Amino acid sequence: MNEIKSKLNNILINAIFTLYNIKIDEIKLENPPKKEFWDFCFAPFLISKEIKKSPNQISNELKDYLQNNDIFLEISVDWPYLNLKLSYIFYQDILTYFFIKQPNIWNWNKIVVDYIWANIWKPLHIGHMCTPNQGQVTCNLFRYLWYEVIWDSHLWDWWIIFWKLILAYTLWGEEEKLKDNAVNHLFELYIKITKESEVDVSLEDKIRETFLKLSSWDKNYIKLWQEFTSYSILAMQKELDRLNIEPTYHIWESFYEGLNLPKMWDYPDLKYSMTDIVKELLKLNIAQKNDDNSVWVIFLENSKIPSCMLAKRDGTHGYLASDLAAIKYRVDSFNPEKIIYHVDIRQELHFKQAFEISSNAKWIEKEKLIFAWNWFISLKTWTMSSRTWNIIRLKDLLDEAVNRAKKIIIQKNPDIWEKNLNDIWEIIWIWSIKYEYLSKSRNTDIVFDFDEFITFEWNSFPYVAYSYVRALKLIEKSGVELEILKNFKNINLDKKEQLEILKNIVALNETLILVWENMSYHNLISYIYNLSKDFSLFYNNVNILQEEDENKKLTNLKLIYLYKEVLDIVFKILAIKLPIKM
Repeated sequence: MNEIKSKLNNILINAIFTLYNIKIDEIKLENPPKKEFWDFCFAPFLISKEIKKSPNQISNELKDYLQNNDIFLEISVDWPYLNLKLSYIFYQDILTYFFIKQPNIWNWNKIVVDYIWANIWKPLHIGHMCTPNQGQVTCNLFRYLWYEVIWDSHLWDWWIIFWKLILAYTLWGEEEKLKDNAVNHLFELYIKITKESEVDVSLEDKIRETFLKLSSWDKNYIKLWQEFTSYSILAMQKELDRLNIEPTYHIWESFYEGLNLPKMWDYPDLKYSMTDIVKELLKLNIAQKNDDNSVWVIFLENSKIPSCMLAKRDGTHGYLASDLAAIKYRVDSFNPEKIIYHVDIRQELHFKQAFEISSNAKWIEKEKLIFAWNWFISLKTWTMSSRTWNIIRLKDLLDEAVNRAKKIIIQKNPDIWEKNLNDIWEIIWIWSIKYEYLSKSRNTDIVFDFDEFITFEWNSFPYVAYSYVRALKLIEKSGVELEILKNFKNINLDKKEQLEILKNIVALNETLILVWENMSYHNLISYIYNLSKDFSLFYNNVNILQEEDENKKLTNLKLIYLYKEVLDIVFKILAIKLPIKM
C-alpha cells in the first residue's frame, strides 16, 4: 500500500473503531468516478452488514466525525459512498517523509528475463522494436524493485540454418566481410546457399556432412562457429546500443545441445542437455517414443493443449526441447522466483506446451513461468516477409528516424546552428520512436507511422523532454543548493497547481507497482505524460523564481526538483536517455 492510502487507511480504521467499536484490518479505498473533484471514496457495505445500519447512514456519521480533521479539504456523501478530497496539509505531511522512497520489499529474489530472440545470421528487424525494448524495461523495473535480474538474449545459432552457413562460408565466404558485419555477410550467404541448393541437390548431402563434422568437434568448423557467433553478437550489439539495450548473457541454442562448445561468458555450466531432457521426460512418462523413434508429448484432454514433438526420428531436437532445456538450466543454475519470456504472441502455444511440461516434470511451478507477449508491429507502407528476403531492417528504421528528426528540427528552427542541431537530434531521433512504441499497449497490433512516432506535440518524448530541461534550467538559475531542495520541512503549499503536481509525484511508487504487476509499460508512459502536463500548468501559472516570499519560492523549487527526480527514475527504467538541453 502506498503512503497516501496507508495514512488514510489508519485514519478511517480509527474512526470506525471510535464510532462503532469494530476492529478492521484494511479499508477498501476506491477511485471516484469524477477524479477531478475527489481523491478517494469509500463504501461501508461490510460495516453496514455487521452493525445493521444503512451504508448511507454510516457514511454520513463518518463525515460528521471527520469533518474537523484538517487533512481533508472537503467531504461529501453520495449514497452509499463517502467522498474524500485531501488538503494541502495532508500532502505537506506526506512530504516530510516521502522523497522518492524506493520500494524495498522484494529481498533480492532472482528473476530471469528471456528476450531479444535474435538470429546470428539474420539482421535485426522492425520486430526488434518489441521484445528487446519491452524486455529491457522489465529488467530495469524489477531491478529497481530490488530483484536480482539475469538478462538472457537467447540467441539462435543452431539447426540446419547454421550448418548451411558453415558450408556457404567455406564455399563463398570472405573474412573481411565477416569481421566488418557478420550478420549482413551471413545473411547474404544464407540467401545464396538456399537458392543454390534448389538447383544443386548435392549441397543437401554436404550440409549434413557439415553437421556431422561440427558435432564431432572438427577444429576448423568449431573455429568458424566461434567467429560467426562472436562477430554476430558484436554487430547486433551496435544496433541494440542505439536502443540502450544490453543483456547480461548471450546464451545460444547450441549451448543446450550439450556439445561442450566454448563459452564466451561466465555463466554456469550445463548439467542437462536436450538429450538428457528427453530421457528424463520419457522416464517420467510425460513423453512417449513412437515406432519410428520420434518422441512426442501427449497432453491430458482437459488441458486442451495439442500434442507436440520433442525429438525427430533421427534423434535431432526441435525448439521445444531447447526451451525445456533452458528452463531446466535456469531453475538449477539461478533458482529464480520467475522466468519471464518476452516474445511475440505467435509463440503462445509453444510456450503453453513448454510451461505445462516443465510443471508436470516438477521443475518449476507453472505460475512462475510468465509469457509476456507482444502483438505485431509493421510499417504503414511496407510488409515484411522472411521467405522473400524482404525484411524491414532495424538499422534502416532508426536511420530514417534520424533523417526525419533533423528535418522537423530545422523546420521548427531554420536558424539553428549545426552543433546545436547535432546535440538535439542525437537525443530526439531514437528516443522519440522508442517512447512512442512503449506508449502502446503490448496487447495490440502496432502500425509504425513515422508521422505519429516522430512528433513534438502532446504525448511525445520531445514534449516531456522539453519540460524536463525547463526544470533543470529553473533549478540551475535559482542557485539553490541541491541539499536544500531535498529537505521538505517547512514547505508552504497554497496553490492548486502545486497540489496537482504533488499528487502525481507521490503516486510514483504505486504506479510502479501497478505497472510491475501487469508489465503494462504504456501506463508508465501515461503517468509521466500526465505528470509533465501538471508541471506545464505549474510552470505557466505559478510565480517560481519571481516569488518574493522565500519559503514559498523554496516550496516551488522543491516541487520542481521532485519532478526532475521522478523523470530521472522513470526514464532510467524505460532505458531512454533524457537531454540536459534542447
